[in-house]
Amino acid sequence: MRKENGVVDHSNDVQDSGPLIPKRARKYFEANRNVLVVEDDKIMGQMVAEILDDAKFNVVTATSGRKAFAQLEQHPVDFIVLDILLPEMDGFEIYTQLQANPDTQGIPVLIITAWADERHMEKAAQLGIKHFLPKPFTEDELLYEILTLLIENSRGEK
Repeated sequence: MRKENGVVDHSNDVQDSGPLIPKRARKYFEANRNVLVVEDDKIMGQMVAEILDDAKFNVVTATSGRKAFAQLEQHPVDFIVLDILLPEMDGFEIYTQLQANPDTQGIPVLIITAWADERHMEKAAQLGIKHFLPKPFTEDELLYEILTLLIENSRGEK
C-alpha cells in the first residue's frame, strides 16, 4: 500500500482483500479497485471512504460536482459512489453529465442518498440509474450494493 496525492493505492494488496469480502466476490473487487466517492457531508464521506479503504479499494473523494470531474481527469476510476444532494449541481445532474461524455458514460454509478422517497427513486430510474442505496446504510449493505453493481457491469462487458 502506498499513499500518493491523497490516494491510497492498494494495487499490490490483491491477495488480501480483507475479511470484508467473501472469497467468491474478490475477483470483482480486485478487478475494479479504483473508486470515486462524491459526498459533501464530511462524516458520511469519511465513513464511506474508510469502508472502501478497509476493503482495499483505491479511494479518491470529491465534495462537489466540479471537484468530482476534476478528480476524474486526474484519476482513472472503475466506479463512482455518488450522493444526490450536493452543492453546485446535484447527483442527478452529475450522472447526466457522466452519461453525456463518451469518456465517462461507461463508469458504473451507485447513488447513496437520504432522499430515498418515491419521487427521487423514480427520477433515478428514469435516468437509468439501477443502483440506489438509501441512507443510513450498513457497511454490509454498501459492499453488497457495490458487489451487485460490479457483477452486473462485468456481465454487460461480455
